[in-house]
Amino acid sequence: MKYIPQAQVICALYKGTEKITVLDRKDLIGDLVTIIDEAILFLKKHLNLRYEIKEIRRKEILEILEIAIREAVVSAVCHRDYFEKGANVMVEIFDDQVEISNPGSLPHGMTLEDFGKKSITRNPIIASLLHHIHYIEKMGTGINRMREACKEAGIPEPEFEITGFFTILFRRKTSGNFGINIGINIGLNETQMKITELMK
Repeated sequence: MKYIPQAQVICALYKGTEKITVLDRKDLIGDLVTIIDEAILFLKKHLNLRYEIKEIRRKEILEILEIAIREAVVSAVCHRDYFEKGANVMVEIFDDQVEISNPGSLPHGMTLEDFGKKSITRNPIIASLLHHIHYIEKMGTGINRMREACKEAGIPEPEFEITGFFTILFRRKTSGNFGINIGINIGLNETQMKITELMK
């Protein structure tokens, strides 16, 4: 950070669907691994959580599965254009979507059709570091993992926008069906079932 001050991640939570009112913001500065982990924690703090109770222990399910947001954040940090000094990696949460963007378009020689099939890195030293600590595989598999995680969560597949920035966009569940899912094999009595339905 002393030598590359633009190597930071800005996390923001907005009220509504526009960049007007900021409810929470965190500027992440430090080593790349800490920045990645802190950005993921910020997302987990503000995304909806569903509890699925089918056994004795409840299962916590994030509305956008952690594997998807992790892949997106790691990709943004790994593949950003670090020569662009006037922009940062952005992690932005709106009521209807999550946007994770990084300065820089696709690496030279890659197109959207190559996603999930080929791997080209803009920053090979950073990619090598993240590969050695098992954050990436350097095989172009991250895109497919994000797509599969979104299918599993019941949300649309991520969308990709390419301008001077590369943006990954996740659509959020805006209906009120994200809450508690109680398995019928837990043995709840009638009163408990009514309470559960009211909570849902």
